[in-house]
Amino acid sequence: MADLPPFSVTNCPATKVDITVGSQTPDADRVIRISHAEQYPLQVWYFLTAFIFLVTLANVVGLGLGYYRDRRRRQELGQAWTDADADAEPSIRRPREEMRGSINILRLPHATVDTFRALSFRWTVSIGRSYTLNIAEVVLTAVYIVICFTWSLINTTSTKGVKFDPHYYANIAGNIATIQFPLIVALGMKNNIISYLTGVSFDKLIYLHGMVSRVLVVLIWLHAGGRAQLGLVGKVAVTVPVIQAGILAGVALTLLSVVSIRPIRDKAYEFFLIVHLVLGVICVLAAYFHAASLDFGHFLWPSILLWGLDRVLRLLRIALSRIKKKAATPTSASVESKELSVHASAGVKPKLDFLSEHFILLTTPIPRFLHWRPGQSVYLSFPGVSLSPFEAHPFTIATIPATSTESDSGNQVQASTGKLKFFMRVRSGVTRRLLSHIETGKQLRVYFDGPYSSPPVLMGYDSVVLIAGGSGIAFTLPLFLDLVQRTKKSGPVCRRLTFTWTIRHVDNMSWIQSEISDALQNLPNNMILNLHIFVTGSAEAKAQSSLSASQEEELDDDDEKFDEHVNEIGAVENRGGVGSGGSGNTPRDGGISPVSPEGQNILASPMVQIHHGRVDLDKMLKDEIALARDTMSVSVCGTLTLAKTVRKALRYPRFVDILKGGPTVSLHVEAFGSGPVNENRPPPHFPPPLPRFPQWLDDQGLELSLHRFRDERFVV
Repeated sequence: MADLPPFSVTNCPATKVDITVGSQTPDADRVIRISHAEQYPLQVWYFLTAFIFLVTLANVVGLGLGYYRDRRRRQELGQAWTDADADAEPSIRRPREEMRGSINILRLPHATVDTFRALSFRWTVSIGRSYTLNIAEVVLTAVYIVICFTWSLINTTSTKGVKFDPHYYANIAGNIATIQFPLIVALGMKNNIISYLTGVSFDKLIYLHGMVSRVLVVLIWLHAGGRAQLGLVGKVAVTVPVIQAGILAGVALTLLSVVSIRPIRDKAYEFFLIVHLVLGVICVLAAYFHAASLDFGHFLWPSILLWGLDRVLRLLRIALSRIKKKAATPTSASVESKELSVHASAGVKPKLDFLSEHFILLTTPIPRFLHWRPGQSVYLSFPGVSLSPFEAHPFTIATIPATSTESDSGNQVQASTGKLKFFMRVRSGVTRRLLSHIETGKQLRVYFDGPYSSPPVLMGYDSVVLIAGGSGIAFTLPLFLDLVQRTKKSGPVCRRLTFTWTIRHVDNMSWIQSEISDALQNLPNNMILNLHIFVTGSAEAKAQSSLSASQEEELDDDDEKFDEHVNEIGAVENRGGVGSGGSGNTPRDGGISPVSPEGQNILASPMVQIHHGRVDLDKMLKDEIALARDTMSVSVCGTLTLAKTVRKALRYPRFVDILKGGPTVSLHVEAFGSGPVNENRPPPHFPPPLPRFPQWLDDQGLELSLHRFRDERFVV
């Protein structure tokens, strides 16, 4: 190259080249749009994760304080009762010393929290005949909507002065919707990390699942409308598969939101189950295909992962539920007595018994890997009885987990028989088919999926009040038995325990006579225990009642207007006889007698008070608050009317009373029904279960109870 002559350009003629060169100045609007489309969806997600973190923190702090108060209260109660009180009946001791003092400014946080609970969770707003939202849900919904649409439409004025430029908001709205698909899936899952972190049961998150879905429908069509305004041509034409996938996702989610409206679900629930599953899968897959082409697939693949993980965990639980407990080989007499109490039912098969024209009883061994907390529920399906492989319903486990027989300071701890017993109110549908199943003599097969839900953790409370209406005993009974059992085993867990049950006939006491009888035996003297049974079907009660027949029917739990899947008797662990149902009919041959001598002993106990008529909940709760100190828990299970009455009694702030030493009140509500429902349909707002299971799981079945639908979404 060095030997070459230099290249001369002096004699070259000038040449004009006609080339169109684009502007070298970057489009300022495009840079801003890209920045907003990337940052704004993340900022919305930061809001959501911050809120979840705050609720999680409150849950952790609450549990920690509960355990701390429980330990401190055990020590205080252990020293409070002197030997002079040892011979007094627990229900007779009603200390009424002055429990209110001067205002203590240190209790200001307690008063503030209690006031927040009263105003946020106990005041409700009715929306039509189908929805009832508390103030917290209304505010949360409004804030969520404001955040989503503010971040979608803010700063959408172009540099040329065009306001609400679709170049800006179209992609931002689409990205904000896309990044929240994992949230929709998580809120609708049974096994979801949000429930584990916050302590809010998955069935109480269903409202948020539907609310977020409907907001995303509007965001998706805002995105689609903006793109259509700009023109669907070229690479974004409707003939392009990626664009077609986006349209398909939007249409699928829109249709899903329409068929999810409660009146439609109630009219055609089985149709809703299938449509929910099919449209949900179509929406997520189509949205992923649409977003992945624009490098936003990482926002959506967690949705698919969460959905698959939930199904795998549920299938695993169902498989484990098929494994029964094995009989242990004892090595000593003491070990033998304990092992036999736990594994006595290893060879017991599920059994279905007729109690009366209105109730049937199912007995089943406890699955080996079924571990639950008092008040939790499971999803059950019944191959051969259910009309659809997708049909499964949640049932409350109204028994406490198995324990061994021990003696602690002379107090015997209740031993488990190794069985679960479920009382079922016979109506149309699956319970009617189960009643017919008795006559066939065939083995009933049931698949377990659970346990689920988040019942209250009753630790660290000075006073505990349990209120049940009719079949609501299925929820409050295990909480009661657990408190008594822990008191017998480890010392007092609370100073006062009040148990209230409203029933139609006194014979209904036979449902729980064995459990209550065991609980009242060897009861320690360091807990004030009161059981109030209100009988509304007696002649005395009807004579005293000022309510109309329709009002009486509305308050009664066994009202026929509620669906069989919505109205539950539940499961109790019963070592004695079980009485007939609320009708008082005589059982068939081989049935169970109404009221045993053991049940009569319960009625004769000074701790059990029988009242004719309805309970005045407002007066009762005010009396309990007046006798309580520091902290108080109220748990109620019954009809929506019962839940509304309890809320009304507790919704007024008591700021000054708490500053003077009055208790803060925590309320947990479990309510039947959701307004008018079709009597042939199960509760409408739970995601469908797994389809038909592998044949190798199909050996012999376990049993069920009847579903109690929770319309109350928050533990307060």
